[in-house]
Amino acid sequence: MNSVYTTTITRAARARGLRVAVLDSSQPVFELRRGREAVRCYNALTDRVGAATFFLANHKHAANQFLRRHGFPVPAQLKFGGFAAAKKFLAQHQRIVVKPCMQWGGRGVAVDVRTPAELRAAVRLARTFEDEVVLEQCVRGEDQRLILVGGRYVAAIRRTPAAVTGDGRRTLAQLIRRQNRRACAVDPSHRIPLDAETRRQLARLGRRLADVPRAGERVQVRLTSNYHTGGDAAVITGAVTPQLRRVAQRVAKLFGLPLVGIDFLVDAPHRKFWIIEVSPDLAISPPEGDTVVEFFLDDLFPGSRRKQQAVCCPTPGKARGHPSKAWKARNKKRPAT
Repeated sequence: MNSVYTTTITRAARARGLRVAVLDSSQPVFELRRGREAVRCYNALTDRVGAATFFLANHKHAANQFLRRHGFPVPAQLKFGGFAAAKKFLAQHQRIVVKPCMQWGGRGVAVDVRTPAELRAAVRLARTFEDEVVLEQCVRGEDQRLILVGGRYVAAIRRTPAAVTGDGRRTLAQLIRRQNRRACAVDPSHRIPLDAETRRQLARLGRRLADVPRAGERVQVRLTSNYHTGGDAAVITGAVTPQLRRVAQRVAKLFGLPLVGIDFLVDAPHRKFWIIEVSPDLAISPPEGDTVVEFFLDDLFPGSRRKQQAVCCPTPGKARGHPSKAWKARNKKRPAT
């Protein structure tokens, strides 16, 4: 219960006079209360989202097909039903992504799968998390997550894959472990896995975990850009194009979600973009969380008191995993939630 994903919400709620009731201290389940009003939460997912709506948005294949039927640009997908069809899909698209249908945070995801051998390994990896697996055309672009509250665009982040910078002495494995220690001091879930996917990416670069990069050399060690696989995020709220904002608003309205993150891959040079996922239970956390949470609470409890006005377009540049000094100071000693 006492994690950044809950305390970002509960601290802001208490600051505006809302009451917080913990329902299960071992889980991020709590209620926000104002007078006789109460909203039950699991992190930022509330009881105002119906089960069918949540499934439609959270199931990667269902969301992809739903968006396609409504004319939104999405990558081609195939729900895995056997290797014969999967190999045909791979042959058609040459490079694909393999991922579980309902997982979050990049768990079980293999990016840029190119060969039948990699395909088999990727399916095995995905199936360690769940039986349903989806194959997706691998499209290229900058990873931008747009966040909307009550249909209103309030923030955006640019996500980038995990990388380490050499010092001429430490191996890649040592650099990853050092970076994990620093990041986990802020959030234990912000970790680069030392797994087969990291080794596969390094092999593509002709590297191994035992290699020592030269001083100042930056090595991208993952293909996924998720925060939970060690990726970083920078706030880009004011830099998102009006077209992308309008598309995100249409998607939020289509699903009917009060809080949603819509993930785009944006190929700016060719003026193309694809919607790759919809997140109906995104984490409200740094770097954009202090902005998002105020709009979130406004939407849940219109007219509730707050001490500070949220800023709609924060300055770009702060990376997730490297929060501001003010945020660190506030979170150094977290109150019980």
